[in-house]
Parts: sequence; structure tokens; C-alpha cells
Amino acid sequence: MKIIFQPDGKSATFTGSINLLEAASKAGVLINAACHGGGTCGKCKVQIIEGNLPELSQSEKKALTVDEVEGGFRLACKLVVENDITVLIPDLLGEGDRKKALTKLPDHFKQDIQIRKQYVKVKRASMKNQKSDVKRLAEALNISDLVVEPKLLYSVSKSLKSKKAEVTAVVKDHCLIAVEPGNTEEHHFGLALDIGTTTVVGMLYNLHTGEMIDVESRTNPQSNFGADVISRIQFTRESSENLEFLQKRIIQCFNEMIQKFSVRNTFDPNCIYDVAVVGNTTMSHLFEAVDPESLAKTPFVPVYCQGVNNLASDLELSVNPLANVYFLPNIAGHVGADIVAGMLATNVKNLPGVTLAVDIGTNGEVYLGNEGNILTCSTAAGPAFEGACIRHGMRAAKGAIERVLYQRGDIMVQTIENGDPVGICGSGLIDAVAVLLELGIIDKNGKMISAEACLDLGLSQELCDRLIQADDGMAFELYQNNGRTIILTQGDVREVQLAKAAIMAGMLTLLKEEGLKMTQIDRVLIAGAFGNYIDKKSAVKIGLLPDVGMTKLINVGNAAGTGASMALMSEKVRNEAELLSRFVKHVELSASPIFNDEYMNAMRF
Repeated sequence: MKIIFQPDGKSATFTGSINLLEAASKAGVLINAACHGGGTCGKCKVQIIEGNLPELSQSEKKALTVDEVEGGFRLACKLVVENDITVLIPDLLGEGDRKKALTKLPDHFKQDIQIRKQYVKVKRASMKNQKSDVKRLAEALNISDLVVEPKLLYSVSKSLKSKKAEVTAVVKDHCLIAVEPGNTEEHHFGLALDIGTTTVVGMLYNLHTGEMIDVESRTNPQSNFGADVISRIQFTRESSENLEFLQKRIIQCFNEMIQKFSVRNTFDPNCIYDVAVVGNTTMSHLFEAVDPESLAKTPFVPVYCQGVNNLASDLELSVNPLANVYFLPNIAGHVGADIVAGMLATNVKNLPGVTLAVDIGTNGEVYLGNEGNILTCSTAAGPAFEGACIRHGMRAAKGAIERVLYQRGDIMVQTIENGDPVGICGSGLIDAVAVLLELGIIDKNGKMISAEACLDLGLSQELCDRLIQADDGMAFELYQNNGRTIILTQGDVREVQLAKAAIMAGMLTLLKEEGLKMTQIDRVLIAGAFGNYIDKKSAVKIGLLPDVGMTKLINVGNAAGTGASMALMSEKVRNEAELLSRFVKHVELSASPIFNDEYMNAMRF
């Protein structure tokens, strides 16, 4: 059996029975699969346009609405492909676009680029000047101890055979990285990569000027194998080939980004001479194809924490083969290089007073700066804010409800790009819970009241009619039109409670570890794309962020991407990253009695 996915034209050949999700994954086609094909999350919905299909499975009957079934929707993880079919797969690439405007180098940053690209005229060899090609190139560059890799010797010879012998050399630490015929000084690029559990971002820089040239972002292709890191670690244990498979998926993703950069900006990818990478500890292990199994069980010890340098050619990354690929250091099993990068970007070690910082994502990483002392922890917030485990949850893409408002006695919704509502993303989820809390439709314990009790609050009949009975309790209709209904269920509210309680308890644990109180906080830094788009008042209302005053809640954008960019363009920053990762005190929340108490308290709204 051969399956072809279009318009990409990707194909794969299989023998035996295989479901659509597996087929798509093997062909490199992305389908959202938060539960790694378990049939429980209902996120891998695809629309069958043409073809004969088997009967609905029990998982599909539970996950799909009547309207969706009539519209031809199926779960990819449960649909076994037996005949030719035409499938419409939701586009997941656009969701990362929101990170594009969130990376900005801080004012305190000073570039310290170690790679130089120099155009020179090399003296011709003659009977009076019988010095080697390498020696004459070294003299032209004014580098007496120039080191040339054996694989570059042919390039040196070929470049110097022209009559003018004019070349451009790329040098780092007296080592020749590349030699190119003619003057190519203007094509001098570096790449900063941010591997998020859900979204990956690539940032292209001009290494001569330090200017960001382009940004590309997309869904992490590893998310086909689970929304969270534990699911992906489990996947690596299912087969000896799966670890390398996940590495190849992320490398392929970056190579596709690089190709787009080169086409849009008209340059050869070989002109990318340096790469800096960040991600959480699991992402770093998967990127290096290092077994992450120990990260999924106590005592959550990583194989390594120090920064890692690779040759691009060893990783099969489509940049200059001799480019260095530097993955910043990790701190602990679940506090990775992305948080180190965030600390660098926010300059937390040098900020006066008390600084609390949180990166809200699939994992909720928190760090606390107190007059130079830094503590950090990671909370298992779960993927609720990414749309997983939420009945109509989705990632931040076109049509996702991102704002929920109470206006003129009724609930109003706003969507990303003003598209027709198709689901609700994290920021909309927080708004929805906050609004229903304010109205009294959700109580302090997180219980959703009945329609009759809603009327007793004096709310309008139209509003109370939105409360309906669902399979897991009461639910509230956020939107209904054209046969599509988007609801917030009692189960959704519980998922929000679990996530926000874990993050708030992590914050309070670090404060108590330092003997501090909320009232002593000078600023709260909110990192990440998700944190940048949430309504702060709503986040405070539900207890996701501390109530310290709106002026103290500060968005810092994609701090991880900013830190990666700083490391790309400064050797000093790389050294600081190594020192910082060893200096920071890690607090393991699973072993903290403070955390357990605070977590239970934080469950209430």
C-alpha cells in the first residue's frame, strides 16, 4: 500500500494494516495527536472528502459530535486505511506565527561575534613565492597560525586557481570554516533555534550587523507522538529506532525552515556559519539523540547538563558543514536551556529587588531572582493551555477563540484573524473561566452551576440557557452557529484548575524557600508567546498569576528565543550561560512538602 499526501507530495509505502495517523507520521505529515494515538484526546480530527470508510470506533463515537460525523470527520488515530481516500488535514503551521514579533534583543546586550568573514586578495604563487596556498591565504588574512580542516584543502586550492585569486574567508578562533570565490561578505548568517514542546521557532541573523533578517515558526513535528515530553519519552522506549526517528523529525523541520530562509532572502544555506539552540531538557536530549528515559522517572536525572557543541554535518543540518551548533546548557531534568536563555534575556541575576518569572507552556517553568540569588523549578502544568485535554481546545491558530467577554448581558467571543470559531485556545480558555467566575456561574471550588441556579443569580434567561448538561457534568455554550457548538465543560474547568494550581504553587514554593511573601515582589515577568497574549486581569482572576498589581506584571516576549539569539552573537553570553546553569539553585517540587500544601490551596479560584 502506498499513501501520497498532497499538496506536499510526500509519500510512504506500507505493508499490512496502518491507521491514518501512523501513515501521516511516517510520511512526515503533521496531525495534532496530543494523546499519542490513544484515542482519548479527540484532537486528531480529519475530514474525509472522498472514499469508503469502516464504521466508527467507540472512541470516535465519543469524541465526535453528530454534526462532525455528518460532515465526514474521523479520528486519524482510529481510522485504519484500507482503500483510496481523500483527506483534509487542518493546517497547524500557522499557529507559531505569533512568536515572530516577540523576540527582541535587550538594551543591555552587546554583540561579541567571534566569526568574521573577510574578503582578501591572495598573492599569486611564483618561482620567487613558492609558499603553499594555505600559507599565502593566512598571510592575506594576517593570521599566522591559521588552522585549516583537511576537508577544506580542496576548496582553498580551487578558490585560489582563478587569475585574480580573490576569495572570501570565514574564520573563527583562527580556524577556517569556509573559503568562497569572490566577494561574498554580505552573505554572513547565523541561526538561533528555539525548540518548544509545541512550537519551534527559527531566527535568521546577519552576523555582521547583528540584525534579525527573518523568522520562521511552526508546530513541533514531534507533537505527533504526544503533546507532552513524557509521551515522547515513552515513544522512544517503544522501539530502538524511535529516538533517532524523533531527532530526524526535528532536524528535518529546521532544514525546511532553512530552505525557506534561503529562498525568501536569496542566499546559499552554506552561508549560515553558526547556530545556537535552546529547548527544555527533554528537547535537548532528543535533539542530540541522547536517551531521555531517566527524565521520566525519579530522581529525574538528565544524562548531561552542560552546553553541547556539534558540527552541523554530524547532525545533517543543512547549513555550512563546518558550522558549530551550540545547544545551551540545562539546569535539571525539567528545567532546560530555554530557561537559562530566558534568564540571560531578562538579566535576572542583575535586577534589583525580587523578580518572579514564569514561562507558561506545556510545562510551567518558574524562576525567582532575589538580589543576585536565583532559584528555579518546573511544574507539571500539563497541556491544557495548549488546547489538549480541553473538549474543544486547540492551539493558537486561525479561528481559535482567544477572547471571551461579557458585554450587554451576554457572552461575546473574538477569534484569531477573525476567522469563524472552530475551537478555543489557551488565552480564550482563561478568559472564559474568568468571566464565568465573575458572573458566579463557576464557584470558588470550580463547580459549574445549573441553569436554574443561574436564574437565581439574576442573570438573563438567554445567558442561563447556555448552561447545558454534558457527559461529564454541566457545560456552558460559548458559541453556537451554523451547526457548530463550542462549549466549556466541567472537565475543562478542572483541567484549568490543575494547570493554574501547579504554576501558582510553584511560584509560592520558591518564595517560601527564600523566606519571601507576595507583597515583597517587585516585578513578575511573563515569558513565552502564550503569556504575551493572555489577558492579565483574567489570569489574576483565576489565580494563574499573582495579584501584585497590573503594573508589576510585565510581558517579556519569547525570552527563550531572545536568549538563544544572544548566545548566537556573543561568546561571552555562552560562557555566562554555562556559569549560570551551575549557579542557579533547582528546587525539586515533587520532593517539596511546601509545594504539596500550596498546590491544594491553589486549586480554589
